[in-house]
Amino acid sequence: MSTISRTVLRGGLVADGLGGEPFLGDVIIAEQTIAAVVRAEERPGGGYDAEIIDCTGRIVAPGFVDIHCHSDLSLLEYPENESRITQGITTEVVGNCGMTPAPDGHDAAGLARVISTIDVTPDLEWTWTDVAGWMRALDDCPTTTNVAAHIGHGSARFAAAGTRTERLDDDQLARLEREMEDAFAAGVVGASVGLMYAPGESADARELARVARVVAAHDGVLSAHLRDYRTSALRASIDELADALGDEGPRLQISHLRGLSSGSGEGDRFADVLAHLEALRTSKDIAADAYPYVHGHTTLIQLLSPELRAAGPDAVVAACLTDPTAVAGLLGSAGYSPDQIIVMKAARTPDAVGRDLTADAGAPWMRLVDLLVANGGLVDVAVESGRWSDVELTLATPWISIASDGTALNRSHSASAAHPRSWGAFSSGYRRLRGHGTPLGETVRRLTTAPAARVGLASGLVPGHRADVIVLDDRTFDSPATFSRPAQPSVGLDHVYVNGSAVIASGRPTAARPGRLIRKGQQ
Repeated sequence: MSTISRTVLRGGLVADGLGGEPFLGDVIIAEQTIAAVVRAEERPGGGYDAEIIDCTGRIVAPGFVDIHCHSDLSLLEYPENESRITQGITTEVVGNCGMTPAPDGHDAAGLARVISTIDVTPDLEWTWTDVAGWMRALDDCPTTTNVAAHIGHGSARFAAAGTRTERLDDDQLARLEREMEDAFAAGVVGASVGLMYAPGESADARELARVARVVAAHDGVLSAHLRDYRTSALRASIDELADALGDEGPRLQISHLRGLSSGSGEGDRFADVLAHLEALRTSKDIAADAYPYVHGHTTLIQLLSPELRAAGPDAVVAACLTDPTAVAGLLGSAGYSPDQIIVMKAARTPDAVGRDLTADAGAPWMRLVDLLVANGGLVDVAVESGRWSDVELTLATPWISIASDGTALNRSHSASAAHPRSWGAFSSGYRRLRGHGTPLGETVRRLTTAPAARVGLASGLVPGHRADVIVLDDRTFDSPATFSRPAQPSVGLDHVYVNGSAVIASGRPTAARPGRLIRKGQQ
């Protein structure tokens, strides 16, 4: 006679993710699912025939759901996913900012250049050509976390029309739609656009409307990296996507919402942008996510003019060689000082990685031009481009979830510098929400069921749901990760369960890999 493996997380303060008042009780895990949630006063007198984990004085909550990350490839390289589980993330959604490692349009090397900013694992061999193949690779790789995926519009556009910057013709649009249809057939939960990244930034209103219709037809979510995050341009960038939705469009998820102020004072108007979004939300299904940092992380060419960056890295290198002074001038006029820019990835010049530009006081912008040339235009930077006052506004907004924009890594990673958000966005976000007086139940909702609902995933401590559960100390849970020392696990996290198996026990990783790929319609 077979027996069912049961674990009882006993005596903790249960924050079930539904937003209500937490309560003392027990969470019972049977095999891979939550069997029951029992309030303390309803606990059976005879106790439980199960493994008992004492959670007295701790919070028991659903595992965190990161709906905006870039572990598309790194999860295959680092399936232990230390950077995610040590901050309580149990489910990741990859394929954001319009970039996925498929479909490749029979030009894998070309697509690798297009999505280079999300590829921090240069030695990983791609064994697929289409989205179905990439998802099979994810499915076949045992990991610590669950993963779901979007189809990147920029990658689908590359497969349909290469790196062309012109308006797509009818045949190319039809092929783009077929690539997206194939991806939904493979099980993606939505699509993403990256309107600051070539080739996706060449999409016009007609193309975006076609993309939105495909996503809506599959009841997916459209995740959007906006065209321009400067606070003065945010409203127009949001309206571009809102207009593309039409009257019956898909859910729109605005990625890493913030305002880029570049020291000009324009960030004071970020509150007006949020008010505009509030008005749009009365007639359209729009929400957003954000991370609790003022440094972004993107490609260096994003600091150049839209016309130049849209042509891609090869064109940028050609411009650097033809007129380096002009390119240096564009970089210098972006509005940032040398100490606000940190080089995060430059594969051919590793000595530059992790440094800001203060050591190049004489010619910092020309130094960046040299790095672009040396690295074929593929340089990533972290830029202190936000304002803490804007971060506070996002944290005070209930329809904005926490998402990391980070990556699955472990402490051995050396191919690039890690943004601290990869290791601590959720623990840092939790700490800031609680520090601002956000109630515990609401804080947990913002990190679990709220983001999960946007992409159609089940979450919450509900009988029958996946047993993705964390146990943490409300007083101390936080992230010590910094730019100088990013690879630091969060503190105050005792236990993490993924599909009923402990991946962290008593604060230490267990080496278990119970995570799985979740296709659309699966829970």
